[in-house]
Amino acid sequence: MKLPIPHGRRAILILGVPLGLAAAGGFLFMSMSAKSGPPPAVPDPSPGQHGPMLALDSRVINLTTSTTPGLYKYAKIAVTIELRPTSAGFYAMSSDARAKEEKAETDKVSDDVPLLLDALGTVVSGHDSTSINSPDGHAQLKSELLAAMRKVLGDSEVLNVYFTDLVMQ
Repeated sequence: MKLPIPHGRRAILILGVPLGLAAAGGFLFMSMSAKSGPPPAVPDPSPGQHGPMLALDSRVINLTTSTTPGLYKYAKIAVTIELRPTSAGFYAMSSDARAKEEKAETDKVSDDVPLLLDALGTVVSGHDSTSINSPDGHAQLKSELLAAMRKVLGDSEVLNVYFTDLVMQ
């Protein structure tokens, strides 16, 4: 049995409309499922500017004591992490808009705060009071904390780490 092949306008409607819809659907699917490129890079802040700040609660941490076993030394430490904003326009925002955006930025990483506090404790507990007390030791601790925070949040997400409280006993 041979099917008749339609001719003329009727053929265009019968064959053209389904093929056109299929092509449009394929194009729409491909454009919506295409992977987007990396987000545009947000530059580091210029002098006098800073990114969103995430203040971590202070912690009391045992320090290592290699000279006197059984004797404990403690450090009370609090740090603030400077985050990279999601848009470069953050640096130019006014105070109210900036505060709102900073809250939104820090809320994005709120689930990672326990991991950040764990990293803080792990890094600080590996030091003793004499090494932290020297300027070089202070800088070394800061660079180790920066590396640990970047490991948790991502290398490009953490701009800096600031000590907001550091007391040893």
